[in-house]
Amino acid sequence: MAQDFIQKSMTLLPEYQEEFLKNLLANIYQVDEESGTITGIAAKSPLEGQQYYQTADGGSTLDPSAAALDEAGNPIRLYEAKAGGFTSDPSAAALDQYDRPIFAMEGGVGAPDVIGFTDAQVDALDRLMGATDEEGNVIYEGMLEAYKPFLDEALETYQTGVDTVDASTAQYDPTSYKDFYDPFVEEVIDAQKLDVQEALERERARLGSQAASYGAFGRRRDLMEGDAAGRAAVEEAKLAAQLRSAAFTGAQQQAQSAFENQQKRGLQAGQMFQQLGTGIGALGEAAQQQGFQDFNTLFNAGQLEQQQLQRQFDVQRAADLEQAYEPFARFSYMRDILQGVPSSGTSLAAAATPQASPLGAALNYAGQLGGATGGISTLGSIINRGR
Repeated sequence: MAQDFIQKSMTLLPEYQEEFLKNLLANIYQVDEESGTITGIAAKSPLEGQQYYQTADGGSTLDPSAAALDEAGNPIRLYEAKAGGFTSDPSAAALDQYDRPIFAMEGGVGAPDVIGFTDAQVDALDRLMGATDEEGNVIYEGMLEAYKPFLDEALETYQTGVDTVDASTAQYDPTSYKDFYDPFVEEVIDAQKLDVQEALERERARLGSQAASYGAFGRRRDLMEGDAAGRAAVEEAKLAAQLRSAAFTGAQQQAQSAFENQQKRGLQAGQMFQQLGTGIGALGEAAQQQGFQDFNTLFNAGQLEQQQLQRQFDVQRAADLEQAYEPFARFSYMRDILQGVPSSGTSLAAAATPQASPLGAALNYAGQLGGATGGISTLGSIINRGR
């Protein structure tokens, strides 16, 4: 007949080790049977800090049950004040880089974060993109199109030069001599006419005197005077023509010279305007390049500050993490000590033989009667007798 056995065993630690382990585990996690309060270092996340609350007398406490209550019946939280210390007024609280009020906390570890742009970087970006104050007044024009005013002025100045050069290539106006014609030429001619007339009168007087001495009278005398008058008229016309011709030639020469000088001056002025326009354009480009250099200098300086602040934040957070997990490190250290201590524990073993059930006994008895069929019928008779 087969027997079923159940065996249980356990090892009992020495009393001092058992007491040590109980105390160690109690420091990790323990539930108070009466209040249900969970205590121990694993009762809450090591990253979680404790909030400071305001008391009725204006002080601070970490116990929310001892805190003053707001109108909604909630404990009044405290913030880190801008001027130092604590404050219950969010408007007087210090702000984080996202302009959020900073709660006053005891312990805890902040979440990983990236340091935002520093004041120098913000100022550099404002200079680059342009910025206005709350009233819409322009603080910075922006450097992305700083060249545009220079370019507009350069184009206008250059075009003035082109127009000046074009004007200097105009054709010579033949009638422009009139502007240089001597207005006193006719007066000179009139004066010359008077001189000729006076000479003619003297000639006539001489001829009359000569004719009288020679006894020339009548027509002969008239012919002599007429001949003198004709010569005088021819001389007068010739002299007038010479004077007018000289005045015209001189006026043309002056007009031509003035035209050529004007062309030269116009060409020179046009070239100067073009050079000036090119210089203004280069000045605008240089101004923008200098602006970009100033931006890079200011932004890079702010970036150095940002990197330093990021390193300080990361180092401080690493230190806070190490401090937060220090109790767990001590637990691991103590556990390792316990595991390394030689133990002479006592092993206990217990064995139990289960009692046969009536049905099992009956089946066993039926099997002994010989044959499966006979056994089943015998089992039926046994059961019937049992009734």
